[in-house]
Amino acid sequence: MAAMVQNQHTRDMSALRRLLQGLREPVVLLESQLPLDPLLIGQLREQLTAAAGRAISVDVKVNPRLDVGARLILGREKKLDLDLRQRLLDELESQFTATKRAGLTTLDETAAHLERIIEKTEPRLRIEDLADRGEVVQVGDGIAIVSGLRGVGAQEIVRFQHDVYGIAFNLLRDTVGCLLLGREEEIEEGSLVERTGHLMQVPVGKALVGRILNALGLPIDGKGPVGTEKYRPAERIAPGVVKRHPVIEPLHTGIKIIDALVPLGRGQRELILGDRTIGKTTIAIDTILSQKGAGVTCIYAAIGQKASTVARVVRALQDRGAMEYTIVVVAFADEAPAFRYLLPYAACSMGEELMDNGGHALVVYDDLSKHAVTYREISSLLKRPIGREAYPGDIFYIHARLLERAARLRDDLGGGSLTALPIVETLAGDISAFIPTNVISICDGQIFLDTGLFNEGFRPAMDVGLSVSRVGGMAQTRVMKKVAGRLRIDLAQYHEMAQFVKFGAEVDQATLDQLTRGEREREVLKQELHNPLSLEKQIAILYAAVNGYLDTVPVEQVRAYEEQLLAFMESRYPAVLQSIGELKDLAEDAEKVLVQAMNRFTRDFLQQKEGSHQFTPAT
Repeated sequence: MAAMVQNQHTRDMSALRRLLQGLREPVVLLESQLPLDPLLIGQLREQLTAAAGRAISVDVKVNPRLDVGARLILGREKKLDLDLRQRLLDELESQFTATKRAGLTTLDETAAHLERIIEKTEPRLRIEDLADRGEVVQVGDGIAIVSGLRGVGAQEIVRFQHDVYGIAFNLLRDTVGCLLLGREEEIEEGSLVERTGHLMQVPVGKALVGRILNALGLPIDGKGPVGTEKYRPAERIAPGVVKRHPVIEPLHTGIKIIDALVPLGRGQRELILGDRTIGKTTIAIDTILSQKGAGVTCIYAAIGQKASTVARVVRALQDRGAMEYTIVVVAFADEAPAFRYLLPYAACSMGEELMDNGGHALVVYDDLSKHAVTYREISSLLKRPIGREAYPGDIFYIHARLLERAARLRDDLGGGSLTALPIVETLAGDISAFIPTNVISICDGQIFLDTGLFNEGFRPAMDVGLSVSRVGGMAQTRVMKKVAGRLRIDLAQYHEMAQFVKFGAEVDQATLDQLTRGEREREVLKQELHNPLSLEKQIAILYAAVNGYLDTVPVEQVRAYEEQLLAFMESRYPAVLQSIGELKDLAEDAEKVLVQAMNRFTRDFLQQKEGSHQFTPAT
């Protein structure tokens, strides 16, 4: 028996020693509801020093609002609760059990005996008991069922044998369901599990830019370790309403149809949804490409993607120089469910670090449909009850607490922003399914891609009727408001009139003019893959469309007109484009020069449109 007790004590002290290994400074903080006896603090100091093998000092802080008797804080986010009352009761119980109670025949004699024990007993802090332990009951499919761990908290990191870590995910009366963050083959049934006392954290900071990381923030690009010493919890409460600033600063996407009709702002949550392989990721990547030189750090979170898909995205970013300001965070489809579940929260924490320091960040979650399926998989393995479409009842909450962290902070708090572009996949265009409707209700708008438009060759295949930005014109530049207001009206009239023409209805000349202009404006809104345009170039071609310069240009030549107009403006009228880009407005004198340029270019283009050679505007 003595040998068993000694072995148990040795394991306890080794667990405590591991907790103390992460301390950079030999100082711990002890918070308590009431002032503590200096002898008690001295005893704590001695035990910590013995366990750490070096001198440990204890700073004491009285916090009347503490929810436990005392709390020991070791380094970064390692918080261990000390229930002094429970320790005292345990000590009294052990002493009362150990003493001979012969002759205690009356209640008064028993009470007197207890008083003598209480007088001789001093409350002690048994630090070795803090490393609560459990035992693996079952392991498989990335899940471990553990008995014990009575003091473990939700989302707390636990340690298995062979330095495999997990997350306490499902807290029941007798067992704890843990998500494994390592190889389950290393864990045996019946092996010990220990608490670590801290939550999941990921590395953050500028050092991550240009790197490819996994869900734990560890590099997988073969470029060596990430040189950062900053860490943040993967999950955090979203900024409150009083800390937020209205979303009024534009986020340029470089995509004409989006910037003109559903403008985005820094700090917004804009959902991109549609069926498979119709351009959802392309819109997100083009938005990242447009942030070059804009002071926005981008984070691309690939959730449950194939390695080949991620490689294509990374190659597109590298070829266009976007990795200089982008972080790629990946959880592959064949990884453990814990990695796929944690990934968006880790990516969000990396963006929050930038936002809290006055910077601007853009996070793309590609995609939350796979994240929801992962959560459903985890819940099924943990035998949680299912709800609509077999998803658990809190599926809304896991996405709400993620997307609500996107914000634009007040100027006195740094004025930083975190913009979220979640992607959700639909089935046969059904936006009324469970996950799409959930995420739509969380976001500030949605960009819906239609399969029919995509098959017609209209790309980006955005459905103007079902797409909306609830920020609206508040986050749109003045010059785009002037142009896009008329564009929206023209397109609405075109779609309405086009329905009558389909049935062979006779129309007057005014209606034909509306159809002609709307058809060309619709053609202008088409855009090639990974070819985002600057604001001034968008204004140039949209100005030509809404003011009738394209009305006499054949539809099949609209794209050639656009390409050559932009080249003409860059070479002959660069000052006009520069003025629009700098002022974000179209000054009166600049508009006069723009009108002259449009008239000249359109006249020359129409005169030579029948020629087979490449059109070159006259000097």
